Amino acid sequence: MNETQSRASSPARAALVAVALTVAAFLGTVIVGVAVLIPMFSAGYELTDTPVLVVATVATQLAFLAVGFLYVRRYGLRISLSRPGLRSLGIVIVGVVVALAVAMGLLLVVSVLDLQPDSALEESAAADPTYLLALAVLSLVLIGPAEEFLFRGVVQGRLRKSFGPAGAIVGASLLFGSMHLFNYLGSPAEVLAGALLISCVGVVFGALYELTDNLVVPILVHGIYNVVLMLSSYFAL
Repeated sequence: MNETQSRASSPARAALVAVALTVAAFLGTVIVGVAVLIPMFSAGYELTDTPVLVVATVATQLAFLAVGFLYVRRYGLRISLSRPGLRSLGIVIVGVVVALAVAMGLLLVVSVLDLQPDSALEESAAADPTYLLALAVLSLVLIGPAEEFLFRGVVQGRLRKSFGPAGAIVGASLLFGSMHLFNYLGSPAEVLAGALLISCVGVVFGALYELTDNLVVPILVHGIYNVVLMLSSYFAL
């Protein structure tokens, strides 16, 4: 192994890069969000208005894409993408069911432990349910692709070089969950429980990527999973 390969496979270096990518994505969302939201506030929109929330969501996902793209372009990380065949589409269906089962099962556990956090999304949706419909559409065309590209394609792909598939899945999923901490309201323990639930669902997405070697599969599973949740919440209002 030469010096370059040794640096690339160093566990400490890989972990640092993965965390740095996550931090860069977070900072990117702040910078892009401020840039696009200030004009909206100047035009009289409020932070809780649906157009503002939608624009903020789009800005966040574009920042994820930008960070991931810049890293891939700079370091030439391989991202496996291909049109899914019938077998892959079958795996997508199973993956959605498994992801929903994991989420519902863990939600029950969290409820039993009295650690269920409040959702910032639910508060916004209560004020304007159409926000959920917008998120359902965005989940398929932007949220699923952007988050899977960054966390499964780039972060998990980078961690795999040093930790193998299992370690990469766990590491990327924990970082994925950390980006959702601000989705929850409540005590620190409740917010952490919510983020860990997201991490566990992320493990399903990560496992699907490793199983199929095709990022399109977790992208579709993630998008459909979100759509099911958004539509369920919409019709429950």
